[in-house]
Amino acid sequence: MRTIRKQVVPNALTQWRMPRLAANRPGGMECTYAEMRREPDVLAAVEDGLFREQGGICAYTGQRISLATASSTLSGQRAVDFHIEHLTPQAYCAYGQDADYANMVACWPRPNCGFEPAYGARKKGAWPSPQEQHRFVSPLRPDCATHFFFKRGEIKPVRESDNAAHETIRRLGLNQATLVDLRKAAIRGALYPAARPIQLAEARKLLRRLQRDAAAVDSGEAIQLLPFCFAIQPELERKIRKLEALRHRTTQP
Repeated sequence: MRTIRKQVVPNALTQWRMPRLAANRPGGMECTYAEMRREPDVLAAVEDGLFREQGGICAYTGQRISLATASSTLSGQRAVDFHIEHLTPQAYCAYGQDADYANMVACWPRPNCGFEPAYGARKKGAWPSPQEQHRFVSPLRPDCATHFFFKRGEIKPVRESDNAAHETIRRLGLNQATLVDLRKAAIRGALYPAARPIQLAEARKLLRRLQRDAAAVDSGEAIQLLPFCFAIQPELERKIRKLEALRHRTTQP
């Protein structure tokens, strides 16, 4: 996972929530996720915001997610290939929390996808309970990325004693075989462009792109990150160090 830097709450959601959070709100004005989904403009604003601030990748797995606006599709309808996930599960949300932008991220797969994924948000389900929140490494935590490292597609805690990292990996199925294979393929594709080993100049260029794109997304720009970029980058950095060491040895007199 990479740390998600939340951007400004969509104005449509703020305006929708205000009267529903008022102490003297009129009857029928409930601030719930179910009610929010009945407002197409509000839902679209939330989906747009989540997609943008995550750079078009799933908050948990790093897989590509997609969103096409009505004006860009042949059918004239929005095409949203992700679902909205609640970091604090809806079962444990206080009033208004399940419609709080700070509690929402975009995750693979789309709603009603027709299968039950073995990893990611759907596997997480209604975890964590309030008593288990300390065992969840949320992608909104500023230190999220420092809890994990990747090696040959597998994700592991940086510190063996990090029980929260272990539990998060287990609960989200982040080492499920299919997901590990997807990360391996993404890493191999980056390190072996056109089925050949990457050259030092190419590796440096790709690393600059990953770093530039990550910074752009965090500053609010509409940038598409590479799927599994947070797993690719450390492997790329290791490859660059090896290539630099090899160059240094071969240029020594």
